[in-house]
Amino acid sequence: MVSLFLVEDEIVMRDGIKKHIEWEKEGIEFVGEASDGELAYPLIMEKKPDIVLTDIKMPFMDGLELSALVREKLPDTKIIILSGYDEFSYAREAIRLGVTEYLLKPVSPGALMDSIRKIRDSVIEDKEKRQNEQTRKAEFEEKEREALKMFSELTKHFMEKPKDGGQNGEAFVDMDVSEMGGSAGGKNLDEFLRTGSINDTDKAIDDIFESIGEKNAKSMFFLNYTTTDMYIIMVRFLKELSVDPLEMTEACGDINDVIKNEHTIEGAKRFLKGCLDFVMEKRDSVSVKKYGKVLSDAKLYIEEHYSDEDISLNSIADNLGISPNHFSAIFSQEMGITFIEYLINKRMDKAKELLMTTDMKTFEVAYAVGYKDPSYFSATFKKTQGMTVRDYRSRGRDN
Repeated sequence: MVSLFLVEDEIVMRDGIKKHIEWEKEGIEFVGEASDGELAYPLIMEKKPDIVLTDIKMPFMDGLELSALVREKLPDTKIIILSGYDEFSYAREAIRLGVTEYLLKPVSPGALMDSIRKIRDSVIEDKEKRQNEQTRKAEFEEKEREALKMFSELTKHFMEKPKDGGQNGEAFVDMDVSEMGGSAGGKNLDEFLRTGSINDTDKAIDDIFESIGEKNAKSMFFLNYTTTDMYIIMVRFLKELSVDPLEMTEACGDINDVIKNEHTIEGAKRFLKGCLDFVMEKRDSVSVKKYGKVLSDAKLYIEEHYSDEDISLNSIADNLGISPNHFSAIFSQEMGITFIEYLINKRMDKAKELLMTTDMKTFEVAYAVGYKDPSYFSATFKKTQGMTVRDYRSRGRDN
């Protein structure tokens, strides 16, 4: 059931709300009341209601002050403010604090109840989402434990075999499996996840299996170790991206089923390639969302300041509020060229435009696109465009 706490200094108003709404019938538990924010705050911290319904103008501590404190300590609590003051400053502050509803007095019982019902439904929906997320997380963690337990039993089974061989003629593989993710193949995969391309996933998996050697790859023990090891590395990486790993299970299959039923290198590769494709798509999607604004802001800054002689990677990074090294890495990874290459291309494009559309002299064009040394500009133009400034301009006029 959804819980509600009422804060109102006018006794008639407070009693009217408290006594004339059939709370239980509405699926709401009325958990307390107070006449001002100062009295209400400790009670709200104790009761932790889903909804706080509060007046805005009260003695000692008003509704906005109370809302700020509640929002800080109980971010999931919904807040409804009742205000008799039709002033923008109050509404603006309420919006800044994340207040859910802002109702102006006098408010009719029907309008108030409509708002409460709407927020009640929102609370129920949020609770169901959190419960589903917790259930999904618990299910996935259980699957992880099952996979590791199964692999641990498999490991024990093979470790008990004599080193000269065992059932099915498998060779004993001498290795430490106490820490998953520590294999050479695992380290290669971790590096690929961070720097590789989604177009190279098949090759990445093939290279990892090739690196472990033909003898090891034919061992059922090592095949299961490699599969589990790489799967867990991908799970850890998804968690870094704040992506639910259970999504990979739903898209690619259950690791437990693979360990139980897959006995071929080709089958293990097929499963791992599917998982890797999924992870790389998620990584690229997160990257676009995360860095899209950084790149758009950077390109806008370059467009507006390319003619400044002092524009630099440091000045742009400072403008964006991130470190130069981080900005350089983001820019190169997402744009496919370095910041300097991008800036030079921008300046050369503008220079060519000026050469074709104006009668500006070469040194004037150089100054206009950010070069204070005309000779350096001419040398850069020839290097990047494959011809001199004079030849470029002459060719354009001939055409």
